[in-house]
Amino acid sequence: MTSIRTPDDSEAGNRAQTFIDWTRLNSKALTVGAMIVVVAAAGYWFYQRSRQIQQANAEKALLTAKQSMSAGNLALAQSDLQKVYSRWGSTPAGVEAAMLLAQVDYDTGKFQDGISLLKQIEGASAASSLQPTIKSLEGDGYAQMGKLADAAKAYESAAAAAPYDTEKSFQKAKAGRTYQAAGDTTKARQIWSELANDPKAEAMVSEARIRLGELTAQPAKR
Repeated sequence: MTSIRTPDDSEAGNRAQTFIDWTRLNSKALTVGAMIVVVAAAGYWFYQRSRQIQQANAEKALLTAKQSMSAGNLALAQSDLQKVYSRWGSTPAGVEAAMLLAQVDYDTGKFQDGISLLKQIEGASAASSLQPTIKSLEGDGYAQMGKLADAAKAYESAAAAAPYDTEKSFQKAKAGRTYQAAGDTTKARQIWSELANDPKAEAMVSEARIRLGELTAQPAKR
């Protein structure tokens, strides 16, 4: 029995033939496109793998430096930390090495060196989650240099960058104490008042009220 081709069958056949013809004509372009996708995927895999290896090596070297610090060998620890930072500064371990180097600078009285190093890393992508700690460390350096106003501002920046309420209130309290020590009673009173009335700053409420009591009898100096 002879089959009867309907118009729909003919149209479908034409479309299929057109697709086959198009594929033959553009086979080279399709092959190149597929190769580009494969190369891009391979490049991404190698990049990710390279980053993983870098981070693993950096963490291992950082552990060695920390062991030198724990052993009290400050000179060796400083050398090891510098190597970690110089070679893997773009990794979290490299950022941590820089923070420890800054602390070593503070311990040896080189406060400005420590602050300068911290400022170098504070904008790095690997340091994004450590901004509150970095800014707070900068504040500690300024405080030890006697630059209390700069220290207080750094602590405020640390509070602004802090993701959690407890850490935020802790850094604000550091700023309040430092402004108060600097004699800036207006700014200190402002911060302590905020903490005393902040339901999210429970850990600092008692100190805030005590500090406000100390400031009540003092005239504003600024």
